[in-house]
Amino acid sequence: MISPRFLVSVQKGDSMNLMKINEIRTVDLGRTACFIMALLLLMASHAHTSVDSPYQSPARPFGLEIVDTVKLAGSDDASSDFQNNYLPTMSGWGNMELTAPSFTDLTSTIALDPSKISLATQYDTRVYFIGENTNYKNTLGFNTSGGGITEGDPLLIFPDASTANKRKKQTPLLSGDFVDLGTIESGSGLDFFLIADGARGGTDVFSTQTSSNPDGLEHALVFARPDSPYLFIAFEDLYGETNGDYKDLLVAVDIGRANVGALTNMPEPSTLFILSSFIGLVVYRKYRMDSIEDTAGSS
Repeated sequence: MISPRFLVSVQKGDSMNLMKINEIRTVDLGRTACFIMALLLLMASHAHTSVDSPYQSPARPFGLEIVDTVKLAGSDDASSDFQNNYLPTMSGWGNMELTAPSFTDLTSTIALDPSKISLATQYDTRVYFIGENTNYKNTLGFNTSGGGITEGDPLLIFPDASTANKRKKQTPLLSGDFVDLGTIESGSGLDFFLIADGARGGTDVFSTQTSSNPDGLEHALVFARPDSPYLFIAFEDLYGETNGDYKDLLVAVDIGRANVGALTNMPEPSTLFILSSFIGLVVYRKYRMDSIEDTAGSS
């Protein structure tokens, strides 16, 4: 017969062992949690973050301030995606005849009214420099509360939108360099303006709002692909020019797929998928009903 004292001793020993096991498990879980946290921090430290360009133009035409500093091309994930998947195509557009009626067909783009750029949904907006073809040192800016620089809240994007084979003080930009405009609220208009030769004291300001232009002429063309988050904007920098090529400054504006879809009256891909699924369901039900009626009629 087993002694009750022995049973109690065994039970106490088992309890102590279980406590030790639980303590070991707790320590292991704590170590695992610390390891996961350290791994996440390591991954975050290696994530791409945007990097300031070493060449920031000091030009401030009309005393306007910059919205943010110019960042290096490809220095974060979004700009790397633009650099690899969109910039080559848009750079190619700059070699085409932008005013030709065939341009939209050849590029699968839609021409938009420059004076009606607005955001249907809030978005962290960004502008990428593509290129320029002019002797001027133009300045690019934007305004969410008016046209040009005489009203609203005008700010500079690229104080000196000049480029060459390498970045330097006189030509601070390369293709793909970008500036973040910050979060633009839904319902906001977006006016972009060019100050012709602004980095050298030029005073002619040409806006996407044609009514604000001193010569009353259109100085910007805007195109968009419905399946893209970008607007492609091309500027003409000569006063009174009626046969311009609109290649004096080329930029891409990331406003998000939803906003491009709203401007081009095209829904987002997810909306198209839901719509096509619904249509497919309706067609299938119609087919089933017709089949049932045919079966009932023949019986």
